[in-house]
Amino acid sequence: MQAAEADTRNMKPLLALVIIMGVLIVVGLVVVVVTIVNRMGGDNATAKRGGPAVFAHADLLIPAGCEVKETTTADDRLILRLGSGERCNQVLIVDMSTGKLLGTLRLVPNAQ
Repeated sequence: MQAAEADTRNMKPLLALVIIMGVLIVVGLVVVVVTIVNRMGGDNATAKRGGPAVFAHADLLIPAGCEVKETTTADDRLILRLGSGERCNQVLIVDMSTGKLLGTLRLVPNAQ
């Protein structure tokens, strides 16, 4: 009878440790699941945090016969360099959050 009581007394700290570790595993699993769900939120989560608005479709008109030679991004702007012809030497600056053309820079040769 004394051996059985001694065994149960020695098992109490072990039982407490197992319960604490089980709770930590459950808490860690909840944190992982919440993180995955938040990251999969994608565009909606970005828009809620003050990120750029998302547009589905935007037409950007360029002169006939011109083609895009180079693209670059800066802040929230897309910069397109057009080429293939004298009237095509221009740079278009587009707002990436709305898809609207902000401005056009015409590349004109120096007369000197």
